[in-house]
Amino acid sequence: MKLLTLGACILSTVFGIVRAQQSQLPNNASNDIITQYKDKFTNIGGSILHDKVNVYIVFYGNWTTPQLKSEQTIFMDFVDTISTSPWFNTLKQYTDNNGKSVTGPLNLAAAVNDEGSRGTELTNALHKQIILDAVNSGYLSPINRLDSNGVYVIMGGPNINDSEFCKKHCGYNSHSDEFQYMYIGYPASCASDCIPADNKDISPNNSPAMDAAITIFSHEIQDVLTDPRDDAWAIKQSDSLIIELGDFCSKEGVSADQFGAVKKDKGSYNLEIGEKRYLVQSIFNMEKKECTLG
Repeated sequence: MKLLTLGACILSTVFGIVRAQQSQLPNNASNDIITQYKDKFTNIGGSILHDKVNVYIVFYGNWTTPQLKSEQTIFMDFVDTISTSPWFNTLKQYTDNNGKSVTGPLNLAAAVNDEGSRGTELTNALHKQIILDAVNSGYLSPINRLDSNGVYVIMGGPNINDSEFCKKHCGYNSHSDEFQYMYIGYPASCASDCIPADNKDISPNNSPAMDAAITIFSHEIQDVLTDPRDDAWAIKQSDSLIIELGDFCSKEGVSADQFGAVKKDKGSYNLEIGEKRYLVQSIFNMEKKECTLG
């Protein structure tokens, strides 16, 4: 296995699978979920991820071109600053039975490149192994130890094929007994399904693929923080179907429910952090009983 650090500054200073998928839903699906569950959505007894939450990123596959390296920086900047936004503050409404809430911040603890140690044809089972390999290598943890309160993110490169990406989802989150994680494929691999239509040709950060990956992350992180082990903020409809926070405002295309008030200038965006612009999925506001951006 060959894991390469993305830069000394990042590492030294930053800086059974049950899935909640970022699938495309029917146009009225999010409205139906809100109508049916807005007054019933509650923590069913499990823990959330509270206080500082470390995020560990594995950029898997080929990320060697200048454009791809630039896209890595775009994604890492978002992860490292999103906690300062009004959007993230909405998550504070979600608590556990001890009164602790999702306060953040998210902390970009480490990021590494894995050029393809487990091949280019991935499955859900291999996603977990990629994370374990990265931790055991010492690149994600100097003491080779999993962070059970952190979030591991695998970003698939453009040369990576995945058994379900582009077929069943654009990204998903899951967990093992020891950690929680998400996988996001490279959205340009199936742009018609995984890049919002308004951002397919031009996007706020001049990268339709990575801007779309940020949109997908903004869905998945809602689920991971409020329901890391499928036993907290979740509505279980069956053994395999779980409705989580991110599903309340998830919808196909660009809609008022999913993205709120969208502005257009070099693509569509609805959130500004400093001089950066992003398109994020809105969050179900428990107090207002509607999807908001903060």
